[in-house]
Amino acid sequence: MSKLPGILETALDPKARDWLATAGAELEEKPELLPRLFPQLPRRLGRAPIGEGRLVEGDCQIDLAPWRACDAGALQLLTKAPGSDRLDLYRHGDMEECSMVLRSMAMLPLDVNSAALLGEIQRSNTGSHFEAGALDSNLVIRALEDPNCAFTQAEFDRFMVKLAFSDLALDRVFSAERGASADLSRMLQDLASEREAAGRRIWADTARMIAHAPIAGSLARILGGLEHGDERIRRAAIQGLKVINRPELNIFVRERLAHEAHSGLRALLATLIDPS
Repeated sequence: MSKLPGILETALDPKARDWLATAGAELEEKPELLPRLFPQLPRRLGRAPIGEGRLVEGDCQIDLAPWRACDAGALQLLTKAPGSDRLDLYRHGDMEECSMVLRSMAMLPLDVNSAALLGEIQRSNTGSHFEAGALDSNLVIRALEDPNCAFTQAEFDRFMVKLAFSDLALDRVFSAERGASADLSRMLQDLASEREAAGRRIWADTARMIAHAPIAGSLARILGGLEHGDERIRRAAIQGLKVINRPELNIFVRERLAHEAHSGLRALLATLIDPS
């Protein structure tokens, strides 16, 4: 049984709870009412956050922190009208409605609509929609691994490059490392090289992601990250070396450990040193 309705109910005042219950009952009788009820959610339920921490239900995982009352209400209404066209709601909705549809996807069963919506946000220049649909959940990796979703490896790779281009944290796409590929590593390394040549900052998690599918140049980039001035890039390099797990590289780890000033990174480096 889903915990989200209970979390939402606690967050709502009595008037909002009554409206949501009435709207849900109406949809069970007449699903075609969804386009009329859906836009009312922000006004009826509000935009206040409903909680924090990770919520796991079945194969779905979300970070509750970005979820607002209207997002959770949107999920409830969509659940009451399972045959609704989410893609149509997205394409005809305003900015707020689009965000609610996209965030709800993370807790809804996957179907061809899911892949189509992921394609929409991949092409979108609206950062808030990319974050609502692709981040703070395991939706993207679920879509990749579900053969019925029609979300391809090439589409996943483009998603990750967009994440890197926007310098968003890898941890916000839960279990993204499972989708690592040689093509993705090549694209990420090319992006990093282009940015370095232009004197721009590279994606902090580059080394961490390419370590899961190393290609020519991956190891050199990861080792180089150990000496980078940005603590985030050094952390990703250490995490990458942990994935690669080659004891002969301990000489580089020990060298960095000897002059690493950041206590957290020193502790992380120490875990890589082979006691033998």
